[in-house]
This record gives sequence, C-alpha cells and structure tokens, in this order.
Amino acid sequence: SVVQTKCPDNGYTQLISTSFLPGFSVSTARLAYLDICDVCTTLTGAFQTQLFINIVGNVFGVTFMMLSAFNTLMSNGASTIQITLYFLYESLIRMLQMYFVIDACHTTVEQANSINITFQKKINEYNHVNFAKKKVQLFILEMLDHKIEFVIYGFICLDFEMFVAIMGTIATYFLILVQLGSSPEDLVNALNTTTTITPNVSTQH
Repeated sequence: SVVQTKCPDNGYTQLISTSFLPGFSVSTARLAYLDICDVCTTLTGAFQTQLFINIVGNVFGVTFMMLSAFNTLMSNGASTIQITLYFLYESLIRMLQMYFVIDACHTTVEQANSINITFQKKINEYNHVNFAKKKVQLFILEMLDHKIEFVIYGFICLDFEMFVAIMGTIATYFLILVQLGSSPEDLVNALNTTTTITPNVSTQH
C-alpha cells in the first residue's frame, strides 16, 4: 500500500510506500527496544552479585598471579622461567574471563543502540510525512532517556572503559615495582625497618 502526501516545496503529490515508512514500524521497534531494556535490567538485577564476584575475583586473581610471576622472576630458584610462565598463563585466563563477560554486555548495548542510530539516519528521508517524523523523533528522545546499560549495584558499569581502567591500574602497579627495581617483599621490609627506627628516634629525643 502507499500513502499520498503533498510536498510543501513544489506542491506536487508524492506517493510513499507504507512498508518503508518509519511510522508504520516505529511502534514495533519501540516495543522491541523497551523489551531489551527490561531484559537488561532484569538480568543485571538477577545476576549482579555473581557478576560482581566474578569481576572482583578475576581482578584479584590477575593481580595475585602477576605478582607471583614477578616474585618468581626476581628469585634465583630452579625452574624460574616455567613457574613465571605458568603464573602469566593463569593471569591471562582470568583477563579473558573478564573480557568475554564485558564483551557480551557491550555487544548487547551496541546492538540496541543501533536502533537509535538507524532511525536518526532515516528520519530526514521522510520530511514530507510529518506524523511519521514526529513519531520517530519522540521515539529517539525516549531511547535517550532509557539507555541500555549493564550496571552492577548502581555504580559498576560493565563496559570496555571499566576493563581498560582495571588493566591500566594493574599495569601501573607493576610498572612502579619494576621502576623501583625491588620485589614487594623488599618494599615491605624497608617499610617495617622505617617504622621500627622512627619510634626509637622519637624516644631518644
């Protein structure tokens, strides 16, 4: 079927196929988008504890394994290389576990956001169908108000920005250790020595 509209610019009558009108599909797209939004909220609420434990556990796991690899590499024991590689392998496995969880959340969000992007690209093609354009504009505004996100406990957003921030923090920690040229045990011993000497000095005064 077609819709007959009158172009305000030149006065000519324009026939537009209803199968390509956003107004005839915007309701379906809106319901689909809201369903995805509800599903994301439900899944996050149901599994946020498991996701939180998984993320935190893997962060500590990566840190511990890389710290163990660093300690082993700094030691002079036998099979140092093999043990170091084992710890690095375990840290890589935990990084991949975090990555795939975050990638699944990120992919879902991007696919849902593509609905908004598609309508924004198509809206200018229907300038002469005012009722359809207004309907699409309202839907776009509604999508902006109902963003699809996976947020744990209201403050941990499962996206690649969080993943990069975590990896950056861990990398910075180990870069500091390398630059100091000392193992964590040496740093702890130095701190304990300083703490022990300080009270003695205070007592003498």
